[in-house]
Formats: sequence, C-alpha cells, structure tokens
Amino acid sequence: MGVRGRRRAVSSVLALTWLTLIAPELRAQTDNDIPPECGTRAAFDAELRQRLGADAPVDSVHVSIAPSARGHHLRVEIGVELRELDDDSCSELFRAAVVVAVAMLMRDRTPPQAAPQPQETQLPPATRSGARPRFTLGAGAGINVGTLPKATPAFELEAQALWRQWGAALGAHYLMPIEKLVDGERGAILRAYGAHAALSFRPSHAWQARLGFATQLLLGKGQGGEKPQSDRVWVAGPTLGLGFVPYESGPLWLGLGASGQLNAVRGEFKILNYNRGVDHSVHSVPWLAGSAFVRLGLAW
Repeated sequence: MGVRGRRRAVSSVLALTWLTLIAPELRAQTDNDIPPECGTRAAFDAELRQRLGADAPVDSVHVSIAPSARGHHLRVEIGVELRELDDDSCSELFRAAVVVAVAMLMRDRTPPQAAPQPQETQLPPATRSGARPRFTLGAGAGINVGTLPKATPAFELEAQALWRQWGAALGAHYLMPIEKLVDGERGAILRAYGAHAALSFRPSHAWQARLGFATQLLLGKGQGGEKPQSDRVWVAGPTLGLGFVPYESGPLWLGLGASGQLNAVRGEFKILNYNRGVDHSVHSVPWLAGSAFVRLGLAW
C-alpha cells in the first residue's frame, strides 16, 4: 500500500468516527441546550406529549436557554420559525418554552379551512293547480241600502274557498221586513231573500276584492184597502265588493265587507186602482244598491 492509499484509509476512519461518535454528541448538545437548573429536554418533551398527544413531533422542536445581559434568553425553533424571549427566571423561561412550542405546533396542525360548499337551494314544491284550498264559513250582520225603500238590517251566511291569491264565494242573505205606507193607511210590508256568487282576488292575506253576481226576491204583502194582496219581484245584477280580515286566531276570524250592486233587473210594487182606477207606486227598486257587513267565521 502506498502513501496515498494510507492517507485515504486514515481519512475514511476519521469520517466514520465523526459520523458515529462526534456528530450525534454535537446534535444531542444542540437539542438539549437547556441548563439543568431550568429543566431537562426529557421533561420538555413529556410536557409537549401531554398536551399534544403521544405522536407530537418533539424532534422538530429545537429549544435553548442561555445566560444573557437581561438574565436568560430563550430560543424556540421549529423549521424556519423562531421565537425568542428574555426573563430573569430560567424556570419561567422553561415553562414559557413549552407554551410557545405547543402554540407553534398546534398552528401547524390546524388544517386549512375548506372553502364552504355551496348549498343546494331547496326550492318550494311547485303549487299544483289542484292543491287543496282553504275553506271558510262565516255569518254576517249589517245593513242594506237601496233594495228596499229604507235602509234595512241584513244578515248573510257565506262559504268561501281560498287559494293563494284567488277565491270563490257562495252565499245567501236576508233583508228584514219594513213597512211602506202611501197615505198612512195603505201600502205594503216588504222583505227580501237573496243569493250571491263571487270570485275574489287577494293581494294580501287580509284583503280581497270581489266581482260577482247577486239576485234578490222581494216579497210584498199589501196593507189596508178592502182586499190586500201579495206580490213578488226579482232584482238581479253584477256586484263589486271589498273584504278585510283584521283579526284571525287559529280557525276563528273576524272580517268586514262592503259591496255595491247594479240592478240590471229590477221590479216595482204598486197599489192597483189606488185612486179612480189609477195604480200608485209603493216602491220601485233603484238602479243601485249597497251593503256593509261585519262577519265572524271559521276557517279550516
């Protein structure tokens, strides 16, 4: 073996000695650069595992506490991140090192928040044309003007079928009898029975506008004279109305309503042969009539 060969052998032996003996010792000194009076690396690792679990990456944490002009200086390194503190108490810096390391490792452990997935918009089921309507039944009391000779107390009973914005109504009404005398002795007692049907539009839950048709049967019973007689006439025509429900609690509701009627068909009551064979009019139904009601009812 030549001189060059012996030099190569010596170099290899020195390199192997460095890797197996000297390098691990230097690394151990770097990883355990904590003065005994402050704490130990084993205690530091145990604190980290207690807080973060047995799989805590303690080997990635490099901590050192060294004397400084301010007392003691702490360095905590994880990867490229570095935290440094100064304090008079070495044991306080040891406890601070645990807290700092835990905070740094916890931040690294926190997974990035996933972007919120767009939620599928749940559209309400389409309203079917055959969906069940809401039904109401109401009774009303009010006044009618125009059908009979004077303003007359009126009562009604009405049923409705209501969809979201549209509705349909059927009802019957009764006008109380009143007396109409021509000369203080002769005349008639008049009363009326009626029925109506209407379609309604509801811009809101409480309001509705109506368009319909109504008819009334007016009955007259003669008063005075030698042979009082009875008669009847029909009144009919389109109606236009407005309804409002200011109160509703469960199935119970309270409402107000008003309507007008154009009497396209109208009749007249007369006293025949009133004076010298001339007939005399007791009541001629006018072209226009109107009603207003307070209604109370149930809905289901």
